[in-house]
Amino acid sequence: MKKKDIFSRFMSATTDLIITLLPILVWDLIVLIVLAGFLPSKVMTFLDEVILYVIVVSFCVTNPLITLIYGKTFGQTVFDIKIIDMKGKSAKGVQQALREFIGGIVILGCSFIFYGAAIPVYLLLNLIVMLLDKYDRGIPDFICHTRPVVQRVQETKVVEKKKEEPREEPFNVPFKNESFYHYDLHVHSKHSLNGMDSVEEIFQKAKKLGVEVVSITDLYSVKANYEAEVLSKPYGISYISGIEMECEYEGYPCTILGYGINYKDPVYVQLGNEYIKTQREASLNRIEKFKEASGIELNTHKMINLNSNGIVTGEMIVQEVLENPLFENLHFLKPYKEEKGAGYRHLYMDLFAPGKSCYIKKSVLKLEDVLDLIHKTGGKAVLAYPKRVCGDDVELLERMMDQGIDGLEVFSSYHEEQDVKRYLEVVRHKNCYVSCGSDTYGDNGLMIQIGDSKASMKYEKLIRILIDHLKRVEQ
Repeated sequence: MKKKDIFSRFMSATTDLIITLLPILVWDLIVLIVLAGFLPSKVMTFLDEVILYVIVVSFCVTNPLITLIYGKTFGQTVFDIKIIDMKGKSAKGVQQALREFIGGIVILGCSFIFYGAAIPVYLLLNLIVMLLDKYDRGIPDFICHTRPVVQRVQETKVVEKKKEEPREEPFNVPFKNESFYHYDLHVHSKHSLNGMDSVEEIFQKAKKLGVEVVSITDLYSVKANYEAEVLSKPYGISYISGIEMECEYEGYPCTILGYGINYKDPVYVQLGNEYIKTQREASLNRIEKFKEASGIELNTHKMINLNSNGIVTGEMIVQEVLENPLFENLHFLKPYKEEKGAGYRHLYMDLFAPGKSCYIKKSVLKLEDVLDLIHKTGGKAVLAYPKRVCGDDVELLERMMDQGIDGLEVFSSYHEEQDVKRYLEVVRHKNCYVSCGSDTYGDNGLMIQIGDSKASMKYEKLIRILIDHLKRVEQ
């Protein structure tokens, strides 16, 4: 095990220990208050009897409870520690909580033998066991059949390897169809909710299909841009930094794509964290509403741990109930199961679409705030799939464009030929940029692949204006 791994795991364990020892800090504070004369000395006698029980409870309950609620302890989150089972899969929530509980019990056992030296003795024993075990497991890991992995070190190692030599692996890439175009400025990775492909998988597919320019526009996340800037070069693909943000104009929901942004600006990290926080709260409401509507009670901890963000979407709930054998014979699901593939979409539309019983209205930004953020960080703002936003209402679309939108996603997997003609007329009238994008999320059953934007070579020069501008600004 590398020194960085040892340090990260040691610091993670130390951080979690400090959290469990917080009652002692409270006790020390009360002692100071007593010495200052604000409390009678009799309080100390009472505290001496109580503090021991409080510490025992803290060791046994605090970190297991944090793990059950958030999926990780505070120390594991800070130092990017992931707990997996011996098969290499993410450990279950109960299994991780049991691991933390056993760790607390072992420390308490050491305290009865070594008294004040219990914690350093435990850390030393645990370190020795880690160094002797071929899987780098500590004492609790032996009992729970788990092992911790330092994610940051591994990811850095993988990126370095990818930078030197891109890995060529077979992919089930569909043949190019009539809607294919060699630029795609609207692609989602695993950093988006429901995204299926890693950043490298996106570039592998793009390379095999002949896509020359890519922009990964994850919803409220700029994480993919860091990897994409590195990986695009060995694959010979031109990359444009991007992000997708949902917002509202005159009560209408709309989606804005930010291109050429300074994705390293801390404001995007803050924005992403706020989005995850609100979506986690919405996830619990979504699960509860689904229970009320269907009578089906889901395993909340299991659902929350299905992805690293702890967010549960309507699509995830639909997939769980239609594929889990536990719900095989439920009368409520029978009509959707009989539809096979179409049942997924119909169940989602019946329960989770806007206005339906399980729909959770999102708290979104105002259009002007999103445009201001993109422009302040050096980017260009493009309205995504105007057909889904404005329908055939050209007047509403033009009012939106007048707020400071720089371009229009004229070519999209959601647009037909008559839509393209309508939006090209708006472009001519507003003198704005033209963009094209598939809005692909990977192999998620929607059959939209990278490059499916329905753009045409006869509009090549028009589309290149935005791309050339963004590349010049970057240089």
